[in-house]
Amino acid sequence: MSSQPNQSLIDGIRCLQYLVSSGRAVGCRELARLMGINATRVNRLLMTMAAIGLTQQDAHRRYLPGPGIHALAAQAIRGSALFSQALPLLERHAPKDIVVAMGVLWEDQVIYIYHSEPGIQMSQALAGFHMLPAWQSVIGIALLACEADEALRGRFTPAQWQAISPYLRQQREEGHVVWRHDDGELSMAQPLGAHNAALAFAGMWDTSQETIAPRLAQLQQLAARLVTRAA
Repeated sequence: MSSQPNQSLIDGIRCLQYLVSSGRAVGCRELARLMGINATRVNRLLMTMAAIGLTQQDAHRRYLPGPGIHALAAQAIRGSALFSQALPLLERHAPKDIVVAMGVLWEDQVIYIYHSEPGIQMSQALAGFHMLPAWQSVIGIALLACEADEALRGRFTPAQWQAISPYLRQQREEGHVVWRHDDGELSMAQPLGAHNAALAFAGMWDTSQETIAPRLAQLQQLAARLVTRAA
């Protein structure tokens, strides 16, 4: 029996993830460009998934997630200890005056499981934010840091690498990232142990050095709660 990964299964899962993350109807050619594979193969994968309700076509023959995706989403939530255990804690303990986010890394993109802003409802925090390139996200940088520079450098442009490398080093040395952006916003992130996810605080402006330490302590305390609860 071959021990090699099943490439068709890998491509099918990637195809579904790209489709769901797009947030709109997508044609086979566009999806193929995003994935870097043949359009005929993408069409065959999407048609196969349509046969079991995971995808469907609109009037222009573009693809959308099908009704089966709801069942898959519910099963995934139920099967994820981090997701199911973290949400009640975030609802109760996350600060309400700043952005609070929890995300995972996938193909150098951050997928947000939770993303709240001041005044936002819980339902919006669960479904209101799309993917973001990892190099533009404090969560992405915190999670990328677990990989060696040799594995990372070729995946980013020289400018992107120059922007993120100091923060990768900070994560490795200090166990967290504190990032003061060019526009004055401050964000910070803490990985969540073995869950391959990270928690972040953002949307903090005009922050003095004296206010950073209490916010970082608050982030670390909440992260510790999430890790303990989801263990």
